[in-house]
Amino acid sequence: MSFQLSANLLSHSQDVKATAAISDDFLVTGSRDTSVICWRRIAPDAFEPHGTFSEHSHFVNSMACIPATQDHPNGLVVSGSSDKTIQVFDPSHPEKALYTLLGHESNVCALAVAPNCDIISGSWDYTAKVWRNFECIHTVKHEHSVWAALGLEDGTFLTASADKTIKLWNGDKCVRTFTGHTDAVRGLALLPGQRFVSCSNDGILRIWSLDGKCLHELAGHTSFVYSVSVLPTGEIVSSGEDRTVRVWRDGECIQTIMHPCTSVWSVAALPNGDFVTGSSDGVARVFTRSGDRLASAEDLKAYEDSLASQSIPSSQLGDVDKSKLPSADRLDRPGDKDGQVIMINTGNAVEAHQWSQAEYKWTLVGQVVDAVGSSRKSTYEGRDYDFVFDVDLGDNVPLKLPYNASDNPYNAAQEFIWKHELSQGYLDQIAKFIIQNAGATTLGSSTSASDPFTGSGRYIPGGAPPPSAPSKPRTPPASSSVRYIPHGTYTSFKAANLNAILTKIVQFNADLEKDMDYASISLQSEEENHLENIVKQLENPGSVDKTLSESHVRILRKVALDWPAERRFPGVDLMRLVVLHTPLILKGTDLVKDLDQIADFSSMPTTTVDKVRETNAMLALRLLANVFALSEGQNMIFAKRSEIFNLIKVAFRYSQNKNFRTALATVFLNFAVLLRERADVALRVELIQSLAEMIRTETDGESEFRAMVALGTLIQGDADCLEAAKLMDVGLTIRRARTVTGETETKLKEVEKELIGILRQ
Repeated sequence: MSFQLSANLLSHSQDVKATAAISDDFLVTGSRDTSVICWRRIAPDAFEPHGTFSEHSHFVNSMACIPATQDHPNGLVVSGSSDKTIQVFDPSHPEKALYTLLGHESNVCALAVAPNCDIISGSWDYTAKVWRNFECIHTVKHEHSVWAALGLEDGTFLTASADKTIKLWNGDKCVRTFTGHTDAVRGLALLPGQRFVSCSNDGILRIWSLDGKCLHELAGHTSFVYSVSVLPTGEIVSSGEDRTVRVWRDGECIQTIMHPCTSVWSVAALPNGDFVTGSSDGVARVFTRSGDRLASAEDLKAYEDSLASQSIPSSQLGDVDKSKLPSADRLDRPGDKDGQVIMINTGNAVEAHQWSQAEYKWTLVGQVVDAVGSSRKSTYEGRDYDFVFDVDLGDNVPLKLPYNASDNPYNAAQEFIWKHELSQGYLDQIAKFIIQNAGATTLGSSTSASDPFTGSGRYIPGGAPPPSAPSKPRTPPASSSVRYIPHGTYTSFKAANLNAILTKIVQFNADLEKDMDYASISLQSEEENHLENIVKQLENPGSVDKTLSESHVRILRKVALDWPAERRFPGVDLMRLVVLHTPLILKGTDLVKDLDQIADFSSMPTTTVDKVRETNAMLALRLLANVFALSEGQNMIFAKRSEIFNLIKVAFRYSQNKNFRTALATVFLNFAVLLRERADVALRVELIQSLAEMIRTETDGESEFRAMVALGTLIQGDADCLEAAKLMDVGLTIRRARTVTGETETKLKEVEKELIGILRQ
C-alpha cells in the first residue's frame, strides 16, 4: 500500500520548519511563528495540540528529541532558533524551558541527539557544538553554515555544511571529510549497516559508508532537498523545494507525494512507519500506509482538491510550449514511473498531472503558471522569471532578485540574503516587499516594483534613498534577543556589475591610447583580452584560483596602480573582487605601498578631499576589507598591521560620504575580528580610540552600526580594552551618537544596549 494522508496538524500561523516524533502518539512541530507545539493523538487519524512552548523570540528552525527517562517519561524536546538559543523543555509541561543553551552566534539551524543523549547543534556561525549534560564540551568548525548533524553509536558524530562537505568528528578532531555534493548539504540520517544518507541543495541524495565511500546517488527531486529521514523498514523519505516528499527503496523512488505548497521543509519518521512533514503553508501532515490510520474520505478529497488548485511555475516542469502539449487523451495511457508529471493542454489552460503507480492513475496536481505580468518573462542567469527586481545596496550597484509568482517569497528572500551575504534582519522586510509587488499581480498588470519605504523604483535595504525619495529608509526591525557582539566573521564587499567595470576599463584605455603622456601605459589588445578573461572567470568564481595567472595579475595591477588617478578606479574595483578568490594577487606585493599608491592616504589633507581621491580611497578600503577574506590575506595584514592601521586610522576625517565611511567602518570591524583572534593589546586600544572618534562624527546609521559592533567586539571579554574604553568615556559617546543617526534605527538601539551592558561590567 502507498502512503496517504493520515492527519492534518493545524495551529501554526507560519511555515512549519521542523518536525519530530517523540512516539507514535506524541509529535512536536516548530515554526516560523516562533512557537513549538506538542501534539497528542486523539484518534487513529487525528492529533490535537497538547501544549505550546513560546520562549523563543524568533523563528524556530530545528528540533530533536531526547528519549524518555524515569524523570521525564515523555522525553525532552530540544529546539533551535534564529534567536541563537537552544531551548530544552518537557513536552508534558511546555510552559517553561528547563535549560537554555547559549554559545552560538547565529541561527541554530541543526539539532540532533546522539545515542548517548549528547545534543549536537549546528549554526550559521559555521560551528557545530556538542552538549553533554547541557554544557558545551566540543566546538568544531566548517567553512560555512552547518546545516545538519548526526550522532553515531561509537561517540563520533557527523556534520554537514553549506561548504558542500560532510565531516566525521571524534571530539574536536576531524577524522574524515566526505565530498561529492555540489551544493549545500542540508540533511543527514542513519541507515543500517554502518551507512548514512545525505541530502543537498544540488537535488541529490547520497548514500555513504562511514569509511568515506559514496555507495549510491538518488536522483529525482527537481530542486533543493531540505530534509531526509529513515523509516523502520530502512526506506528513505526526503522532502524539498519541489513540493514533494519522495519515498526511496533499494535506490529507486517508489512514491512521490505532492504537497499544496512550495516548500516541504522537514520530514520525520514515526516508530510505526508513518512520517510527519512540515511545510511552507503552515501545516504539518502525517502520512501512513495503514488502512486503520487513513484520513477520512472527506479529508482525503479536500487534500486532492488543494493539490489540484495549486499554481505550479513552469520553471519546475520545463519550458512550456502550449501548442506542442498533448490533449487530455494522454491521460488514458499509464505513466512510465511513479511520480512522473506531465502537462496537458486543456484548451483554456495547462494542467499538471502526476502518475501514482500504487493507485495506477493520474492525479491533477495543479495548473501551470507561465507569464504573469505584462511581459512574458524576465531572464536572469539563463533562467526565466516572472519578476527580476533591482535591489540597490546604496553604492549604485544594483543586485538582481529573481522571483516567480508561485515561489515562496520568504524562500526567495532568504536565498537572496545568502547569495549576497546580507544581514538576516532584512528577511521579513524583503519578503514583504516581494509579496507587495508580486503577490497580487494579475494578467495585464505592470511588473514594475516600488520601494516599500520611499515609493521610488528601487528597494534599498539599509541604504541611502535616491535623490527623489521623500523619506529615509527604515532599518529592518530586530528582535530584542538578537546579539551583535562579539562579531566573529569577516565582512566583504562582493556586489559588482562586471560588464560595467570592463566597459569602463576599455573606454578609459581608448582615451589613454590617444594621450601622448599616457599612451605608453595603455593596454595592448592582447592585454584587453586578458582582462576580459578575468571578468569571465569572476562570473564563475570557483575557477578563479585555478585559472588566474601571473600575467593576469600584472595587467590588473597596471590598471589599478599605474593608470592616472582619475582612470584607475575600475581596476581597483576588479582587484577587490579577484582578491576574494585567490591569494595570487597578493603574492610578492607590499600591501601598504599598494594602498597608498591607489589613494595616497599618507598625504591626505585634513579637510575634505576631492571626488577622485575620495572614490579611490573608498575602493582601496573595500579592497582592504576583502583581503581579510582569505587566510593568506589575514596573515599579510597581521604582519603589517601597524603600518596598515597607521595609514587609515584617521581616514574618517577626510569624508562624510556614506560609501566611504561604510567601507572604513568595515575595515575597522574586520580588524576587530582579527585582533580578537590574534593578540595585540596596544593596537586594540588604538583601534578603540579611532572608533570612538569616528562614532562621534558619524551621521550614517550603517557606518555607525558597524563601528559600534567593532567597538563591542574589541572590548567584550578583554579587561584591558574595557578599561581603556571606560577611560575614553565611550559610553557617553555612543549614547550621543545615536541621537544624530536616528532613534528609529532599531539595530542601533540594540547594539547600543549591548555596548552599555558591557561597559557596566
